[in-house]
Amino acid sequence: MKTEIIETTIEETGEGTIRVADITIAQLSRGLYRSTANAFKELINNAYDADATVVRINTNFPEFDFISCADNGIGMPIEQFLRYFDKNGIGSCNKRKHKKDTTEKYGRPIIGRLGIGMLAVGQLCNGFEIESHYKDEHGQGKAYRAEIILLDDEIPDKEDIMRNDDLETKEMQVGTWKYEIIDYDENKQGFRIYSYDIRTVFRNEMKSSISEEERKKISFRFSKLHSEFYGNTDKSIRECKPYLETIWELSILCPLPYIDKEEYPIDTDFFSSEQKNSPDFKRAIQIIKDRQLQFLNENFQVVFDGIELKRHIQLATDTERIYEICPIEFNDDVFGSRLKFSGYLFAQIPAAIRPLELNGIQIRLRGVGIGGYDPTFLKYYEQIETIRSKWVSGEIYVDNGLESALNIDRDSFNEHDEHFKKLQQHIHAKLGVFFNRIETKAQERRDEKQKVKKIEKEESIDNIIVEESKGKFKRILRQDLGKDARIVKVNKSNGEIILNTAAHPIRSKTGRMYIENIELVYQVAKHIAKTSEERDVLFSKIIKKVFDKLI
Repeated sequence: MKTEIIETTIEETGEGTIRVADITIAQLSRGLYRSTANAFKELINNAYDADATVVRINTNFPEFDFISCADNGIGMPIEQFLRYFDKNGIGSCNKRKHKKDTTEKYGRPIIGRLGIGMLAVGQLCNGFEIESHYKDEHGQGKAYRAEIILLDDEIPDKEDIMRNDDLETKEMQVGTWKYEIIDYDENKQGFRIYSYDIRTVFRNEMKSSISEEERKKISFRFSKLHSEFYGNTDKSIRECKPYLETIWELSILCPLPYIDKEEYPIDTDFFSSEQKNSPDFKRAIQIIKDRQLQFLNENFQVVFDGIELKRHIQLATDTERIYEICPIEFNDDVFGSRLKFSGYLFAQIPAAIRPLELNGIQIRLRGVGIGGYDPTFLKYYEQIETIRSKWVSGEIYVDNGLESALNIDRDSFNEHDEHFKKLQQHIHAKLGVFFNRIETKAQERRDEKQKVKKIEKEESIDNIIVEESKGKFKRILRQDLGKDARIVKVNKSNGEIILNTAAHPIRSKTGRMYIENIELVYQVAKHIAKTSEERDVLFSKIIKKVFDKLI
C-alpha cells in the first residue's frame, strides 16, 4: 500500500485575522512585559533560537519613530508563519517537538516554548511588517513579506472575560495579517521586523529620557558607555533614565558573554592567596569560566542602536574591602524530573553592591535572565538581613528543569512549583552558611579596625601628654595594679603618669575611657601647674585636645 503524500500549496498572497491559542496570550499585545527591555528580549530570543550570529535592533535614536529588528538566522518559513497567524494561532510553538532541545548549528539551548515572541513588539507599536528570507528543506531560497496590524480594541479585558458568560475565550482575534511571496535575497537571509507605527507612550518616554548633553556622550563602545553612565552611578541604574536603562537591562537579560574574554565579572586580583587556594574559590571561578566559554562558543551578538551589548558585571573593585565567594551546584531528580543548576554567591565586605540592580541573585534559564537580580534572594527569611544582604550578588544558571515554573511573561516563576521550591531551599541553605561567613569576616574586620584606631588614639594621647608637660611626664599603661587600685598614679621622680588599666570604676567601656582620661589630664595639670588657676587653664586646654582624639 502506497503512502499518500500531501503537499501544502502556498498562494502568492494571503490575508486573514490573527488568532491566538488562548486569551492570556492575547493580552500580550496590550503590554504584558514589565519593561521595554523585556519586550525587546523576546525578539532577541527568537533570533537566538534561529541560530543567528547577530541581531540588530534600531530605534532610530534619538527620534524613536521607527523600530526594526533584523537577524541573520534561518528565517521563518511561510508554513510556520501561517501556522502561527492562521491555522493554530499564536502560542502554538513547535520548536521543541520530537524532543528537540538544542539548535542545529550552534547547539544552543532552545529558549522559546509558546511562540509568542513576535507579539511582544506590540507593546511598542500598533502594527508591524516582517520579512523572512530562508532556505526550504531542499535548500531552495524562498522569501515573503507580511504586514501585521494589532487591534487592541478587539481584545477584551480580563475583567470582561470574568463577568461575561457568552464571551469566547479561545482562539481570540487580536489583529489582521496579509502576506505576499517575494524573491529570495541571499544578502537578506534571516528574519526582520520593522514598524513606523510606534506607540506614543514608548516614543515620548524614550525621547524625554535623553538630554542633548547626554546624547553627545553616548558611545558605540559598550565599555565606554558603561564607564560614562553606568559605572558612575552611586546607587541605581534608574538614575540613567529609560533609554540607557533599557540598554543596560538588555545586556543583563540576554544570553551574552561577559564584557571581556579574560576579565570575568569577579576580579580575582582582589582575593588573597589563601582564598585563591580554597576549593570553594576554585570551583566558583571555574563555574564562571565555563559559562563564559559556553556563551563565546555560541557565537551570538546583540547590537542595539549600533552598540554591541555585553554583560558588564563589575564586582570586586576596591582594595579596602574583603571579598568572599562560594559555588552553588545541584543535580538531581525532583518529583521524577531532572533539576540541574550551578552558579555562585559573591560578597564584598562592608560595602553595598553598586549599582543596586546587581544586588541579589539572578536566575538564568537557558542563558536568559528571568527578571533582574532579586534582592530578597528568593524570599530568604531564615534571618532578616538588612545591611549584610546588600553586600551580596550572585547568578544561578539552570541547565535542566524549572521551565514548568516559568510564568508566561518569562520574567517570574510560579513559586509553588516543585522545581522552584527545591531551587529556593537549596539557595537558602547556602545563604545561611554564606551570611554567617561574611558576618564573621565583617566582625573580624571591625575588631581589627577598632584595634588600629585604639592604638592610634593611645599614641596621640601619649604625644599630647609629653608635649603639654614639655617632656616632664610620659604616660605608662599598667595592668598589674589590681582593680581596686587608683585609676591614675603619679611617679614624679621617674616622670611617669601611670594609668591602671585593670581598674573598673564603672561597667561601661566608653564611660571608663572618659573617666580614665579626665583623671589622667587632671593629674598632669596638677603636677605641672604652680597655682590652682594655672592648673584649671591647663586642664581645660589638655582635656580638649585629648577629647578631640577620643571622639
